[in-house]
Amino acid sequence: MHITIKSSTTIQEIQDAFAKRFPWLKIEFFVNSHNNQVLTADEMIKNHAQAIGELAKLNSDDGIELHGTTTVNQLELAFKDSFGLVAQVFHKRGHAWIITTTSDTLTLDTLNARAAEDSKPLPKEEVPDAADHMDVE
Repeated sequence: MHITIKSSTTIQEIQDAFAKRFPWLKIEFFVNSHNNQVLTADEMIKNHAQAIGELAKLNSDDGIELHGTTTVNQLELAFKDSFGLVAQVFHKRGHAWIITTTSDTLTLDTLNARAAEDSKPLPKEEVPDAADHMDVE
C-alpha cells in the first residue's frame, strides 16, 4: 500500500486508506504540545477534514510506503520524520480501540490479524447436563 501525502491530503483520506487495508486497526494523529511521551485526548487532531499542509512540515510529496510487513514503530517514525506528525496506531479489541504500546514491534499484518481474532465473540458456554452434575459433601 502506498499513500501519497500532499499538502492538500486530509487526515480523513489517510485514515480511510489505512482502514481499507487494515480494517482492525486505525491511525490517529496528535499535536504533541508538551514534546513528551504522553499523548492525551486533548492533543488528538479532531478535525479530520483538515489538510496535512495546515498541520505538518512537508519535506516532499513523495508519500509514505506502507506494507503489511511494516512495523507499527516504523510507521509512526515515518510520519514523524517525513511530516513532523505524531501518528499512533490503535487496534480493535471487542468494541474498544486500544492504543499500541507493547505491540509496536509487530507488523501491521500481524497486529491486524491479532485484532481480528481478539474481536471475535466468545463462544457461548454450554449449559452442563444435569447428569454430569456431582454433589460433593
